Amino acid sequence: MFSSKPKPNNKKKSKKSLFKRVMAWLHLWLGLASGIIVVIVSLTGCIYVFENEIKDFIEDWRFVKPQEKAFLMPSQLVTIADKKMKDKKATSVTFGEKDEAAIVGYFVEKKEEGGRGRGEKTENNGERKRGGKGKDIAKNENQRGKSELKTQGNEKGKGKGKSEKGKGKGGRRSGTFISVYMNPYTGEILNVKTFSRGDSPDFFRWILNGHRALWLPYDIGRPIVGVAVLIFVFLLISGIVLWWPTKWIKSIIDKSFKIKWDASFKRVNYDLHNVFGFYSCIFLFFIAVTGLVWSFGWWSKSLYWVTSGGTPLTENRESPKSDTTNIKTFNITTADKVLLNIRKENPQAAGIMISIPGKPADPIGAFVYKQKHTFYNMDRYSFDQQTLKEISIKTPFSGKYIEANIPDKIRRMNYDIHVGSVLGLTGKFIAFFASLISASLPITGFIIWWGKQKFGKKKAPAAKPKAASKAIPAPKLKNNAAQEVTA
Repeated sequence: MFSSKPKPNNKKKSKKSLFKRVMAWLHLWLGLASGIIVVIVSLTGCIYVFENEIKDFIEDWRFVKPQEKAFLMPSQLVTIADKKMKDKKATSVTFGEKDEAAIVGYFVEKKEEGGRGRGEKTENNGERKRGGKGKDIAKNENQRGKSELKTQGNEKGKGKGKSEKGKGKGGRRSGTFISVYMNPYTGEILNVKTFSRGDSPDFFRWILNGHRALWLPYDIGRPIVGVAVLIFVFLLISGIVLWWPTKWIKSIIDKSFKIKWDASFKRVNYDLHNVFGFYSCIFLFFIAVTGLVWSFGWWSKSLYWVTSGGTPLTENRESPKSDTTNIKTFNITTADKVLLNIRKENPQAAGIMISIPGKPADPIGAFVYKQKHTFYNMDRYSFDQQTLKEISIKTPFSGKYIEANIPDKIRRMNYDIHVGSVLGLTGKFIAFFASLISASLPITGFIIWWGKQKFGKKKAPAAKPKAASKAIPAPKLKNNAAQEVTA
């Protein structure tokens, strides 16, 4: 007769809930799909975080010997620089601290091809995109020895001595930026640096192009990066869901918060992915969220809406305008008056940039940088080029930082949060190591997935069945009665 006992089921039922199984599936395949992009964006971000400090260290011509006398006026520096640049007209003058070179900036405009230069796009949120040269005057990074321009609204723009002119309706025209580094005490020209967005030999520009668009044309690469970063935000959230301990007991907590370095490679790799991912998650979340502001206009608007408690972002794409009813030829010495007034109000400023009008309607712009290598705490002014009357325009980035409301202050901080400089050098180190961990997560995650696959592995040989034991013969009974009973 056959046994009535059911056969044992060797398949173990998963203890995970359906929600966690779905999250694990999405975490795996979305991670595999976006992994290589996350690695590139993270590694380039690591390098770019310390751009200021690296350039300050290797480019000694950014600095001068401090002297106990006043800087030359903008008109004096422009006159000297114009002779060097011949037919070009200066667009800005930037002063740093006592040991920093002054920068006279020039912009040589190039006509747009297809209505937009490479990598240039007008932001829906009133901020100008990285490297653009439109309505929001770029901030020349002379402050702390940088020649490239910071864009208005804390966006890291790469341009040198850029002007406010040249704004297009649908985007911004490309061109060449030239920075003339000068001794602010004597007017001696220390170096001339040229930058073109399309083909630049500058290492950090190359790194930035990879970070923003994977070295593809910006119209193609930037949306790809944006989608990958959106996926990465989801991976951070799903990663925390999967990491969350099932029970808060010591053995499980140790596995969740500590790396067992003396374990096997698989275990160490698993811990690196889980534990490092947990510790860096909050920092990577802020880095990713602020980075998406430059990828998608709808994200920028939504983020402002959330931080403001439901107030929509003010979209004002118009530049401040000077009064053109009584047009006179602009006198460069007017910029001297602006500088003197700004210095009087801000004696401790780390840097001041004065933009020089190129057209009768252009105002004189002034940017006042309060801290070294930090750009959110910046005051922006616009003045009529004839009367020097201050012209105000409503955007989150105009006026004094201290007078801005909370959501506008947060928006001004966007770039500094992204690179960590909002917390100074400590914040930059945090951003650096968080980005380094970010680059490792797709790699360790891939190794975990690969180790679980069956392909390429030889099947273990089937176990040989054990030989049946020989039956022991029953002893023969001696008497017939016993045989009959047995029968």
